[in-house]
Amino acid sequence: MDADPIYLAPQDYSITWPVLGAFIVFGLIIWAVAIWMLTRRPEPEDGHGTLPPAALAKLRRDALRRIDEVDTAVGSGKMPARRGHHELSKTVRGFVSRSSGLKAETMTASDLRERGPAHLAALIEQYYPQQFGAAETDAASFPKSTAAAREVVGGWS
Repeated sequence: MDADPIYLAPQDYSITWPVLGAFIVFGLIIWAVAIWMLTRRPEPEDGHGTLPPAALAKLRRDALRRIDEVDTAVGSGKMPARRGHHELSKTVRGFVSRSSGLKAETMTASDLRERGPAHLAALIEQYYPQQFGAAETDAASFPKSTAAAREVVGGWS
């Protein structure tokens, strides 16, 4: 009995499974990158400016002039001490933001303690009770606040 051997032709593979596998691997890579990007710590803000000395001096003069204006307004009774503390805080924070790049205008006291200079955080924390306290601040303690603001602005480098 002479029988022909059975010959089976090679099977074609479906493209579906390799493509599906590639999509799954690609999805896992995208997911891993997304998790890595979303859970990184923010880059620390160095708090050092790149302003030329002349520009820093002008910013300092403007801030000190504004502090003097607020001090005069509170001393003469044209501005309440609470509003004066708000203005001092805004002036000092604005000076620090423009001179160093630190986003001090929008940072909370705890943010300043973590990432800002210690003397700036201490000043802002000193202003909080006068700004947001239940009782109105007396104008007699205001010169101490302006002196502290002048010290921070004048000593900033």
